[in-house]
This record gives sequence, structure tokens and C-alpha cells, in this order.
Amino acid sequence: MNIDKAAILIKKASLEFDRVCNSYLEKFELTGAQYKVMKYLFEEADNGVRIVDLEKFYSMSHPTTIGIVQNLEKKGFIEYRTNPNNTRSRYIVPTKEAYAQQKELEAVGTDIEKEMTKNLQGDETKELIRLLKKVLDLNN
Repeated sequence: MNIDKAAILIKKASLEFDRVCNSYLEKFELTGAQYKVMKYLFEEADNGVRIVDLEKFYSMSHPTTIGIVQNLEKKGFIEYRTNPNNTRSRYIVPTKEAYAQQKELEAVGTDIEKEMTKNLQGDETKELIRLLKKVLDLNN
């Protein structure tokens, strides 16, 4: 069967990403969704990350985000801190143990990226990123 529908190919690429991600992250006992939250937290922790920030950035529902964050907390990767500007609000921050694994986790991210783009040559990776941003209307 010839697959020439963008939606099907995007879904297949997403499933392949999940498979690759989960195999690389198995030793950390993280899922792909948990990893992407940790990646965001490592990059944005100094700015104060709230649940709503994760929801907006990844276009995830509130229950999905809460589930991911709760599992990361149980695994010892994140903790909550009170927002100094609003005591009714809490920030999510990586734990010391998570920061101790940051470099290794970032290296895994690079490996996942390489694995997912291994069949692309030259500027094809940049072109793929450009087109995906266009599909997702992220070319602001």
C-alpha cells in the first residue's frame, strides 16, 4: 500500500518517535512524555515553571500534565516550590538528583534526535523542522 497522506505519515513518525524515545529512556525509567517535561524544566526552571506553562508549551490537557508531573514527583525527578510572587501558586523544579543526571539526559536527547533523522541528508533535517513548524503554525 502506498502511503501518501501527510496525516498518516505524521502519526507513523510520532509512533516511531515514541518507540525510539522509550528504548533510549528505559534505563532512566522515564517515558518520552516525562522526558520532554524534564527537558523543559531544565531549560526553564530559573523562570518558574507552573503546570499551566507545561500545558501551553506542549498543548497537553490538564489531566495529562498532572499525571506526568505526579509520576515525575514519585520517581524523585521533580519537586514543588512556592511561588515567591504568589503564595497560592507553586513552581515545579528538578530535584538535585535530576540535576545530577541532566548531562546524561541531554546526551540521550541528542541520540534520539540523531536516530530519528538518520535517513536525512544535508539540509533535510532543517527542512523537516521548517515544514513541521509550518504544519503546526509555529512560524511566528
